[in-house]
Amino acid sequence: MQFNKFKLSAIALAIAGIPAVANAAYYQVQLLDSPSSNSSQATAISSDSSKVAVEGLSGPVGLNYSEELPYMVDVEHFINSQDDLYRYCRDYLGYNTCEEWADERWYGVQASGTVCKEEDSEQNCLGGLKKEIDAWTNGFTSNSIAELSGNRVDPFDSGVWGTEPNAPVQANSSNVVINAINGDDAIGASSSPFYKLGSNYVRAFKSRGFNGADELLPPKDSTDVIDTIGQTNANGFVIADPDGTATTILFGSASISNMAEPTNGNKVPEGATNELSNLNSCSSTVNWTDRACQYYQFANQAAIWVPSYTDEPQRARVIADFPDGATGNTDDTAQASVNAAALVSGASAPTLVGFNTYNDSRFYGRAVKFSPVADFSTCLTDLETDATKRCWTMSLIPGVDIRQGGDIVYRYTEATDINSNGLVVGVAKSARLNNGAYAETIFVNNGNSTTLLGASQNALFFSGYNGTAAAINNSNELVGKVDTENARDRSRRQRGYIYAHGGTIGSSSAWLLDDLTNDGNASGNNNQFRIAEAFDINDKGDIAASAFFCDGGYSSVAHDALCNGTEELVAVKLTRDDTAQITARPYEVKTIERSGGGIGVLGLGLLALGGIFRRKK
Repeated sequence: MQFNKFKLSAIALAIAGIPAVANAAYYQVQLLDSPSSNSSQATAISSDSSKVAVEGLSGPVGLNYSEELPYMVDVEHFINSQDDLYRYCRDYLGYNTCEEWADERWYGVQASGTVCKEEDSEQNCLGGLKKEIDAWTNGFTSNSIAELSGNRVDPFDSGVWGTEPNAPVQANSSNVVINAINGDDAIGASSSPFYKLGSNYVRAFKSRGFNGADELLPPKDSTDVIDTIGQTNANGFVIADPDGTATTILFGSASISNMAEPTNGNKVPEGATNELSNLNSCSSTVNWTDRACQYYQFANQAAIWVPSYTDEPQRARVIADFPDGATGNTDDTAQASVNAAALVSGASAPTLVGFNTYNDSRFYGRAVKFSPVADFSTCLTDLETDATKRCWTMSLIPGVDIRQGGDIVYRYTEATDINSNGLVVGVAKSARLNNGAYAETIFVNNGNSTTLLGASQNALFFSGYNGTAAAINNSNELVGKVDTENARDRSRRQRGYIYAHGGTIGSSSAWLLDDLTNDGNASGNNNQFRIAEAFDINDKGDIAASAFFCDGGYSSVAHDALCNGTEELVAVKLTRDDTAQITARPYEVKTIERSGGGIGVLGLGLLALGGIFRRKK
């Protein structure tokens, strides 16, 4: 996520506006109220478009607040210092700017947006992983704040359901992520608030899922450690009809086993090594005065919750097994999750998608589908009291194998969404440099056929691009963000896109959303925005997104027009008008020719710094 406010007046070049004829835009842009004064984004939209979830950040996030497997590669739980973040950037992103990339995610940023350094006072820096580590002695203030239709969502602010420290709760100290909206309720994940315990500040757990005000717990009959500090994550819901009765199923992940090799000192975060040589002291007993319990990790497995169960409905039911065990290769910890679900082709039982880890000399995250068993209704009933039941069969998404021709070609693959037509979308992260990047290529799977989006689908998807597959609706319209330049060795500029698989929107199969918000009016509302990233799309075609906002408007309707004031990253809702004529935005600077198609540079604005929140439905 890009952020803070960034002054662009240092760019002195004045470029004349390009005349354009005003017309209705395909999408109208609505600025949403923000819970943060720095950066915000809309991450979920209800099916009727009446409710939108908004999340605001005070500063950058070191490790995603709603992700089982950090950066989808850290199976060892080694990314816990500035050096570790630097090495990840060097080895998986290939930038020449990795020192600053790591500093931002470790130390945070100043209020001006300047990246903090080691010598800067932590009190003057916003966000960053270091603040979470140092909360043991310094306390913590929420970095991620969430709202649903203007109302703050903070389910654990006054304390947690399960075992908690016998100490005062510190208000406004949890980080909240909203992944989906079910009626009036938000579904997502939140950290525990911090408790003031003597001279230290402790949290009851790192993260747990929530459904409205309800905390979602690990499976029953878990060990005392998992029951007390184990993690869960809620990514969304689906309403099934297995026996003629509408049944809500929440999905995500839950801890089922301890981390691998807690005796390894490399798993102790930087900043805690003066007190801890390893994390093993928390392997069998939770003691709130033991700092190791603040950083202890787990193997998290794909799981569901069924609110209509009468036997502990808040407890997770595991739906799959790890193909190669919960731990392996000495220090690898397996992870899995359900990211999305759909009733395919009118079925009464849902098909789920996500990822699981498979062993190939190390654990790799791989995209998977969970298909319901034949007698799903009976199985779901039995699962309430029989944890051994498996009501779905797990299979790998074809066409995106980690190893091909004897070589590792992908660092990971992940399925992120599925629609009622059975289309599965996701991302495959390349293990090889392609056009200057370890590309994150979008895929669309339909049964045994998988398409990797490229220039043959649309010039937007040039060779070596990076993209996300945030959400797909039942009209086969996919949204996310995509590179808009092929710069090498640094973070590329990105913008939100929409892609109609097997169809078109107007004259093209794919558009940058900035083209679809163009109404030709340089002084109009829409010209105050450039869409940074799309996170969700419903069947009406309305979108939850983030956008760069230039109060008063950009200098022209061109993609690369200047903001002569302050540019902010804000949460927006995009409302579709199917009757409007699409007029692509022009460019004011020379178009960059790429292999597979030409597309202009987007922006003299903020550089893309990568997504922060998950994109779930």
